Amino acid sequence: MVGGIFLWLWSLSTPYLLLLSLLALLGYKALDLLWWRPKRVEEHFTRQGVTGPPYRFFIGNVREMVGHMLKASSHTLTPPSHNILPRVLPFYHHWKKIYGSTFLLWFGPTARLAVADPDLIQEIFVSKSEFYERYESHPLVRQLEGEGLVSLRGEKWAHHRKTISPTFHMENLKLFLPLMASSVLDMLDKWSSKMSEDDCEVEIDVSEWYQSLTEEAITRTAFGISYEDGKMIFQLQAQQMAFATEAFRNVFIPGYRFIPTKRTLIHGD
Repeated sequence: MVGGIFLWLWSLSTPYLLLLSLLALLGYKALDLLWWRPKRVEEHFTRQGVTGPPYRFFIGNVREMVGHMLKASSHTLTPPSHNILPRVLPFYHHWKKIYGSTFLLWFGPTARLAVADPDLIQEIFVSKSEFYERYESHPLVRQLEGEGLVSLRGEKWAHHRKTISPTFHMENLKLFLPLMASSVLDMLDKWSSKMSEDDCEVEIDVSEWYQSLTEEAITRTAFGISYEDGKMIFQLQAQQMAFATEAFRNVFIPGYRFIPTKRTLIHGD
């Protein structure tokens, strides 16, 4: 009688026990992914003398990176300087002064090793590139950037790298100089024409002109066409970069793009 009651109670509790076991397993996996594993990685690099900003649960160093980027973009470079690193990568500039040229930082629970040593960079990209995995980019960024050297892996990456490398040989790059010089001369002619037409002191937004100059030089050297013909391509690329930057600044949550929020409904993420 007692045994029958026990079996009956056990049969009732079994689904709940299975559910609790499943929840416990999921909780363990989540803690391992979001805390224990990052701390193990952090300790591993610390033993090798490589430190960095401390890992924060789930978000890593994303909040600090976004904060540095917003602060840097909120004011102009004063005085004007060719040292644009504090403006373009302010978080890297800040942490490099604290932790040195090689340090560990966190994109959420994913570790990234910042490297500035030329010999180590050559080893990663050239001499021992087959031993280094390509990084796994944000899914939204991956959709925007497509299949390029940055995101490809394995045999595909090796094939693309082998195909594109001869283009950047020094002797081939020298052949582009006349085309680049022609673009610079065209820009200077436009400046001279603008000043002669206004017949007074003229203020020129150099950043916009240099952006156009860079784009025209690329289109002439890579495609043999003028900037005006390729203008639409660069407009689309600018939109692409804006979307990629927005995706980069957000912490990636798997499945978030399928939630019908205002942002996902507008942009179709």
